[in-house]
Amino acid sequence: MLFEILTTSIFGGLALNAFVKKKGLATNDSGKIQRIMALSDLNVKDGKDTLTTTLIRKKQHSWGWEYKYRIPDGRSFNDYLSKMDVLQDGLNNRRKKINFTDLTKLKFDRTIIQQLQELWRTKLTEQKEIELDFDGLLIIRVYDKPLATKIDWDEMLLKPKSWSVPIGYTRKGDLIEHNFDKSKHLIIAGATGYGKSAILKLVVTTLIDQQPDNAELSLIDLKGGSAFHRFRNCKQVKYYSRDPESAEDFLKNVQIDMQKSFEKVVDNGFEDVKEAKIKKRHFIIIDEAADLSEYADAMDIITDIARRGRSAGFYLIFCTQYPTAQVIPSQTKRNIIARLCYAVDTDTASRVVLDEGGADKLPDIPGRGIYKNNVKRYIIQSPFIENEAIQQQIEPYIIKKKEVEHEDESSQSKAGADIATFTEV
Repeated sequence: MLFEILTTSIFGGLALNAFVKKKGLATNDSGKIQRIMALSDLNVKDGKDTLTTTLIRKKQHSWGWEYKYRIPDGRSFNDYLSKMDVLQDGLNNRRKKINFTDLTKLKFDRTIIQQLQELWRTKLTEQKEIELDFDGLLIIRVYDKPLATKIDWDEMLLKPKSWSVPIGYTRKGDLIEHNFDKSKHLIIAGATGYGKSAILKLVVTTLIDQQPDNAELSLIDLKGGSAFHRFRNCKQVKYYSRDPESAEDFLKNVQIDMQKSFEKVVDNGFEDVKEAKIKKRHFIIIDEAADLSEYADAMDIITDIARRGRSAGFYLIFCTQYPTAQVIPSQTKRNIIARLCYAVDTDTASRVVLDEGGADKLPDIPGRGIYKNNVKRYIIQSPFIENEAIQQQIEPYIIKKKEVEHEDESSQSKAGADIATFTEV
């Protein structure tokens, strides 16, 4: 009896599906989205008239649906970003019904009962995710399946002789990379535990592996050395510091090195190191830059690197868990187009990093972030590399080094002992 009912349902579903597709009536969420918008005060009253968010076009993809809307006067893209949770929760409301399409995927064998049970469990737990974008029209992408909560790193992500590093995968499965020869600097921000240090370790490992003879690193680890200490004896590391006082000292040395490179490039009539065919690049990577905000000289040098470093081949990665206007000075921000922001606690913090909201709406998932460059904005899941894998990748480049401490008035203090210029022995 059960078999006959199921068979009838399935063939009926196939016929219904064929009819719906033929008539162009494929089901989607557009009606529900517009109803949620109306109930969320996203429409605008103009006297007796109501200006609505108008659907212009929709398109089905392998991953779900994309809808484009004309927004009414008086509304901005940020108004819709602020309602993203409402839109997503509304689309996931009452999505427990099994439909004909679900039934057509069943196999008629002895496991039919188990298949039905598994289908029901899936319908109880599945979640659609949405993504908002704007190109003159409001774009709402509705994904049938959520983005993976963890993506493991593998060696396939390495691209020898490249200055591109992996940032993360989109919901469409596309790998987003940051190319330092195109976009010289990068700001990274986010609350503790959401991926900042993990992506920094991935970036450092990638640069060492891809360009072992041309990458030169200055590492400032202001969380006591927990993130960068394992890289300290790599041959690519020229300067290493884990406290603000010594960091300020070595940044002065970095600035001198940058000036020499800048003069070499410019005085020979070139715009930057790429045009001059200089292979080496120097990366200044700062983990927890907020601890330098009270050190005026250090912040001035960082601003100078952001301003002039591109020509000299000195690239800045500026990372903080406290994204405020004081921590990320406006002059530094203006010269760093590329931003990567993991979850933050406020809309204000998101705007400091990205110049727009959204990072405060990210789910509670480590590695989930928003990457924004001068072209586009992406929601990504960053690949995660285990410490054991990092050690394996950098092991060939670890050498014995002799620390040369700088003789100054603080050389006897802890600060003086924590700054190191390395020479091979």
